[in-house]
Amino acid sequence: MDTQSDKVTLTLFYVGSFVVYYLVTMLVTLFPNYGMLRTNGLLMPVLCLVEFAVIYPLYRFYCQRRSDIPLGFVRPMQALLFIGLLFALMVAQTQFLQPEGWLIAQSQQGRSSMLILLLTAVLLAPVFEEVLFRGFLLQGFLLWAPRSRFACMLLTSLLFAAMHTQYVHWETLVALTLFSMLLCYARLRSNSLALPIFLHTLNNLIAILPAWYFA
Repeated sequence: MDTQSDKVTLTLFYVGSFVVYYLVTMLVTLFPNYGMLRTNGLLMPVLCLVEFAVIYPLYRFYCQRRSDIPLGFVRPMQALLFIGLLFALMVAQTQFLQPEGWLIAQSQQGRSSMLILLLTAVLLAPVFEEVLFRGFLLQGFLLWAPRSRFACMLLTSLLFAAMHTQYVHWETLVALTLFSMLLCYARLRSNSLALPIFLHTLNNLIAILPAWYFA
């Protein structure tokens, strides 16, 4: 069991990781070629690459010292159940989601830009976002409120939605919050990050693949 001092140290690490993630995101906007990256549809891929390069080493550092946020593995039957829940959520979202301008603009950049976005959104984003949100942040909330799992999941999910500043419609923010709640539940049920990473990867693939195909 963690002592009070351990809890404070862990909380500082979790919060520090989140602050680093936020600062890295802001730092990219200071790149001399920021405008060109945005115009060419390469801003999101570059963000994913930089954020992965920062967050994943922090996770490896953490795993060398603790075992409470394991990568684990995907159990087939459990995965099938959560895939069904993910598909149900996707179908429900079609009833209220609005087209997002940044994705429309991205698709107009051509297939090469969309392919780069697809690769980074499928291979990199699910890993560092699950480590940060369903890993560090959720664990940080649970550390202080272990009996309030729903509240911890909700707080994590609201932060997850709020950090996706490229989306402007409130309907999308609601969808992101619900999606994160599902990923939080997958993390707690599987006691690992493998299942939420898998679900996040599948979600991004389904969301972006058609846009790349028709670009």
